[in-house]
Amino acid sequence: MTRALFPAALSVLIALAACHATPDTNVAPTKPSTPVASVAPPAGASWATSVTETTDGGYLRGNPNAAVKLVEYGALSCPHCAHFVQESHDELNAMISSGKLSYELRPYLVHPQLDLPATLLAACNGKDTFFALAEQFFTHQDEWIGPEKFKLLTPDVQKAWATMTPNQLAADVAAHLDLITFVSQRGVSAERAKACLADKSAVDKLNHMMSVADTSFHVSGTPTFVINGGVAADVNDWTALKPKLKAAIGG
Repeated sequence: MTRALFPAALSVLIALAACHATPDTNVAPTKPSTPVASVAPPAGASWATSVTETTDGGYLRGNPNAAVKLVEYGALSCPHCAHFVQESHDELNAMISSGKLSYELRPYLVHPQLDLPATLLAACNGKDTFFALAEQFFTHQDEWIGPEKFKLLTPDVQKAWATMTPNQLAADVAAHLDLITFVSQRGVSAERAKACLADKSAVDKLNHMMSVADTSFHVSGTPTFVINGGVAADVNDWTALKPKLKAAIGG
């Protein structure tokens, strides 16, 4: 299924905790014959803070040529994704720092009306601040999509979305959820934020990435993890993912 970002007659007042669904593809990583060797970063640099924007539209932390490549299709509105960020932080950073593993986050708009403006704003200041801003959206989900904010998304507001372009929708949702203030407190100017919400090419890129996710990996929910090109089925938290990564690394 290919998803379009154009709004349809569906409510965003859904159970956000139900954002995960198991994809129907599974390629288990095999243990290498010898453990993957560590790779030193360039002089004066750290793999953990090295960020690359990939040709697939995601943001990669770590060694771009790492032997083990972890991709997460994640949504900024997804509680499971937020929990993964918290529980994986230290151990995943250690794996990334070794140069053995890279971690790429590809935004997946599981709740399009919410995730579209948040994703556009997280990427607004470029690759070097993407992960920091994304982590702020994850950490403060209760603030920007909590019950009090949902009250502002009345049936009349949602009805109006059906006549809007994706960029108009992004701006409208951002206004109701006060997302420009949210990111302006975190280093994105209001002027810059408005420009990012109006960027049609950024929306087109997200739409393409959604299409690839659906057709190539059968992504149906978040988080979905891909290890060296194979989707890890029935894995939606760090406890289940960690042994698969260790098997792939060989350590």
